[in-house]
Amino acid sequence: MLGVTGSIAAVKAVELARLLAGAGHNLRVILTGAGSRFVGESSLAAASGHPVMSLLFGDGPAADSFAHIELARADLLVIAPATANTIGKMAAGIADNLLLTTYLAASCPVMICPAMNHYMWHHPAVQHNIRLLDRRGIIVVPPEPGVLACGETGDGRLASPQEIFCRIQALLGEKVPGDLEGLRVLVTAGGTREPIDAVRFISNRSSGKMGFAIAAAACRRGAEVTVVAANVGLSRQPDINYIDVTTAAEMRDVLNRQIDRIDILLMAAAVSDYKVSGTETKGKLQREDKIDLQLIPTSDIVSGLGTDNTIGLKVGFAAEYGEEEIERARRKLNQKKLDMIIFNDISRHDIGFEADENEVTVITGERDVFISKRSKEECANRILDLVAEAIR
Repeated sequence: MLGVTGSIAAVKAVELARLLAGAGHNLRVILTGAGSRFVGESSLAAASGHPVMSLLFGDGPAADSFAHIELARADLLVIAPATANTIGKMAAGIADNLLLTTYLAASCPVMICPAMNHYMWHHPAVQHNIRLLDRRGIIVVPPEPGVLACGETGDGRLASPQEIFCRIQALLGEKVPGDLEGLRVLVTAGGTREPIDAVRFISNRSSGKMGFAIAAAACRRGAEVTVVAANVGLSRQPDINYIDVTTAAEMRDVLNRQIDRIDILLMAAAVSDYKVSGTETKGKLQREDKIDLQLIPTSDIVSGLGTDNTIGLKVGFAAEYGEEEIERARRKLNQKKLDMIIFNDISRHDIGFEADENEVTVITGERDVFISKRSKEECANRILDLVAEAIR
């Protein structure tokens, strides 16, 4: 049973319903009145394969055919998105619509996936209600950080439909369909740092968000995932192996050690192109010191891996300035002996470095695939669709 409440994130419930129905679940959807302001019944009905229920009283099918007691016999009740209003009513035991009445009558496990403004999420009343529901055994899938509908940034976004789907599958003891099952995937992420002195370094604006999104998506698809993380401060998953590095040389050394156990390599990290010539200053350079830095190129990691290895698929990333630089990315595909390269236009501030969304072009020897602007999580899944297709 999927409950959809009044949040702008209700539009994502269609994709969640599609994933659940596609996995063979007998899915029913309850849409609250506020939820219907954001997503249509016809969309949810098409995704779930059944009429959507919304009325507690009246002449509709919800009243005649699907009483709340019958609905409560589900194997699992998931409320996604769950608004602050619905969470508060659940905590207080209020049942003023079909969804809340079904919740009170349910003896099955219940999962809620909150979505709201980050100030609302952190309000003491909401956090009190979340803790109360947690103590009652309600499973809480916390919201994700990112750009919110209001334009602010914070941890209030609904968890991705894929993430919620995987949590549901795990809870029900069902296997998550995995087209990367049994494959060993290594993802590099973040930006390397080349030291100048004890406190200063040369680096770039990469946050590691794209690499971490790819790693999480690959793990959900059944892969054994290792992330070589260069100075990334993002949260980590217990089922992914992380190896921390600082410099380009450290990343190269780790890759050389890992190379014999990689099926798929995705080089999402932004590796510094330059380092200071010679040995960096051991102490701290003072303001009054005259600094004359001579920079030399770092080694090209992916090209240096050579061809005498067991990697089944090598995927590079090309962060270039301006759309016209896509030709430079195409040249890199051949120069670096890659199977695939992902072009990223860093001249735009709404995508790429430090942003929560991305827009890329995946280039292979046979075709270009444009992936329009979307969340990095969604972008990661689309990239992995093409990776899985290529590895097959």
